[in-house]
Amino acid sequence: MLGTQETTSFRQEGAERPSSVQQSAVRQEHSTPQSGQKSSYPVLSRVLDAVITTSLVAIFFGIPVFFTGFSLQGIAFDKQLYFYFWLLIGLVAWVSKGVAVGEMRVRRTPLDIPVLAFLGVYGLATALSVNRWTSFWGSFGDPSRGFLSVAALVLAYFLITSHYNRKRAGLMFGGIVVSSLLVTLWSFLAVMGIRFLPAVVEPYAPISLLGTLTTLSTFLAAVPVVLMTALFLAFREDGGIAKTWKRWAVAGFLLAGLLLDLFLLLALYSFVTWPVVIGGLGFFLIFILAQIVRPAEQWVWVPMAAFVVVFAFLMFGSVRIARVNLPVEVIPKLSFAFDIAKEAVRHKFFLGSGPATYGSVFSLYRPVEYNQNSLFTLRFDQTPGIFLEALSTIGVVGTIAYLVLALSFVSVGIYLLSRNRSRNKILSLGLWSLSMMFFIGSFIAAFNGPILLFASVVASLSIVTALAESGSEERFLSLSLKASPKFALALAFIFMVVSAGVAFLFVFLGKVLVADISAGRVARSSQVDDQSVAGLGRAASLNPQERQYLVSLGQTYIALANREAAKPEGERDTDKVAAYIREAFRVTEIARTLAPEDVRTAEALGLIYESGSLYSGDVIPKAVEAYQKASDLEPSNPVLLVKIGQLKRAQADQMEEGKEKKALYQEAAGYFDQAIGKKDDFGLAYYNRAVAESRVGSYEEAIGSAQKAVDLESQNVTFRYALGSAYQLRKQDGDLDRAESIYLGLLKENEKLVDVRLALGLLYEQKKDQASALVQYRKLIDSIPDGSDGDALRKQVGAFIDTLEKGGSNVDKSAPQQAESASAPEASNPPVPSVPTVTSTPQAGQ
Repeated sequence: MLGTQETTSFRQEGAERPSSVQQSAVRQEHSTPQSGQKSSYPVLSRVLDAVITTSLVAIFFGIPVFFTGFSLQGIAFDKQLYFYFWLLIGLVAWVSKGVAVGEMRVRRTPLDIPVLAFLGVYGLATALSVNRWTSFWGSFGDPSRGFLSVAALVLAYFLITSHYNRKRAGLMFGGIVVSSLLVTLWSFLAVMGIRFLPAVVEPYAPISLLGTLTTLSTFLAAVPVVLMTALFLAFREDGGIAKTWKRWAVAGFLLAGLLLDLFLLLALYSFVTWPVVIGGLGFFLIFILAQIVRPAEQWVWVPMAAFVVVFAFLMFGSVRIARVNLPVEVIPKLSFAFDIAKEAVRHKFFLGSGPATYGSVFSLYRPVEYNQNSLFTLRFDQTPGIFLEALSTIGVVGTIAYLVLALSFVSVGIYLLSRNRSRNKILSLGLWSLSMMFFIGSFIAAFNGPILLFASVVASLSIVTALAESGSEERFLSLSLKASPKFALALAFIFMVVSAGVAFLFVFLGKVLVADISAGRVARSSQVDDQSVAGLGRAASLNPQERQYLVSLGQTYIALANREAAKPEGERDTDKVAAYIREAFRVTEIARTLAPEDVRTAEALGLIYESGSLYSGDVIPKAVEAYQKASDLEPSNPVLLVKIGQLKRAQADQMEEGKEKKALYQEAAGYFDQAIGKKDDFGLAYYNRAVAESRVGSYEEAIGSAQKAVDLESQNVTFRYALGSAYQLRKQDGDLDRAESIYLGLLKENEKLVDVRLALGLLYEQKKDQASALVQYRKLIDSIPDGSDGDALRKQVGAFIDTLEKGGSNVDKSAPQQAESASAPEASNPPVPSVPTVTSTPQAGQ
């Protein structure tokens, strides 16, 4: 190794007396300068120390408050890149300082081995992941679970602990205090509907600076401990604020912030994970009441009062105080997450599916019972509590490594706080109470990127602060150039490699940010045009590994093709339509190759091909293939089965009459049956089964299926229209009257339902009521919208009127099949609802 040696120094107060050998080591120039001690380092070294301190303070201050408002992926993405930026600056300064002074010093702590062991297991799980890039970088929208993020947090841990002294710790904690006050003030103004930003900024400003309201509530739960710790430190006898008026001014600000924060916890009651609040405040209060930590006596009542107020909130329950409509947030129930974790462990026991791949795990193993929830179409990339997510993504080995690290952290903290009571460990208590809050939350609360980053850096500061304030020995691993010239060359080489790596990362992260801002600009635009294609194409070229840009680009091409195809025939450019469709297929296929095991990408590809089938029926098999792949990746999803069945039916519609056509209709009905088997109250599946049964002449079964769909969704116009069509096709006693009643009821609710009125006109012809049929056809002509499709339908209805006026009939030529396949106001093949992605709160599945 590079002139490696371990040096040790001791705190004087309360520490054991070192041996003569250890005293000699303390006298070496390797010893860390204490707060207030004049440094012998050169000016450059002091400048680099200032850069490191600035970067760390910026991390503690900026993670809670920073956002751009311009990115597509949102606040968690913004904060992640912010964290990388300042960490890289700090690391460059740290390595540069090592070169300048001739050694690099890494502080040893009791958690070094657990931290490095966890990183090693995490890296192995990344290498064996089902999606290595996602596991390395992190998921779209929240990269915090990626290996790169975890490695960065480990580097931040060693940087924070190695750079620590009392003054720097105070500055870092000051960053936490200021950001806590800013988040509290911002949240209060936003929740109370008070406009405080310029109009040009408001569209980019969120209600929650932490992303979701659940994450914000977790942060706000920790703010009382932060502010009370700051209050105790201000009135601390050794090192507090000297001037009395400054003390009381600071106390006023802190108490005002505390009151605002408690108010916000009540206003956001349904979003707060209350065990986190109770656990953290209880931990804080126990050490004070036991006089293990002794703040200024005049302020001891503050934590007790805060604790009582929180319990009063629990007794009051939810109270509507907010002056704005708060968004609904959804997370899966813990019971669902536990079921998924069991299945994941059963299939991938040791290292799971890979970090940041919980979305794939959720889709693959979600229980069929989930479909009984009204929100069954939602997918989740994260689960409440890191523990269950860890079981699913990094397996039993990774979870054990995480638990060893977490429990070691907790046990070391409690030990350090409890020992050596002669030292007043106020800052340690505050930081460890914060850490305990986040530790509790990591098992039961939504724990997305901003909270994970903030909790990790707070934990790093808390461990080194507790070591220092408890009087524990200081141990360092020194990498020295002074042992030999060859070690100087080696360290210089390391410096060059690190500098090159940092330069590469700066460029890479810059491209990632510019790409996402470019995509975000397109997403915020109200128009879809060639500029949208250019913006998304730029995003995809800058960050070619991000499949979501390619999927969005494919969807944009389809939208442009549809708009071009909707133009009048003389203005329509069919070559442009074909080019848009080809490009949509091409870019979405590229996205699938980037993530072949991602259900969203497979589903998006199916939707692209399905949309393209409007222009070429030849691509239907490719759409079926894509949806089948998506169904394999999410086997309990009935929506995907309905999609496959609809496409099979569309294939049959294009075929000539015969056994093969009938077999395809029956195959389609089989997919609808499978969907019903997975969700027995799925009205859309019953409706589509009714249509398929009508195609093969099974009108009795079609009526039963359509009636079931109507029973489930009595206000659904399409389902009611299908039931009327089935009666009209069967034509048994009373069937035409039943169909007429359904049609008239629909037209009474909305007289502009074109296809319903057409079907009613044909029904009157079947009943030999030509006068009533003519009335419906003439009303129909008046209600047909303008446009090429409308002109064609208007011409067809005009021909119907001419036929009737000449004494003929239109029934044999058009109806019942036309009436059955006509769309109510929606298509007779209504679109299956898309499946959105939600990461986070109040709980689904209740």
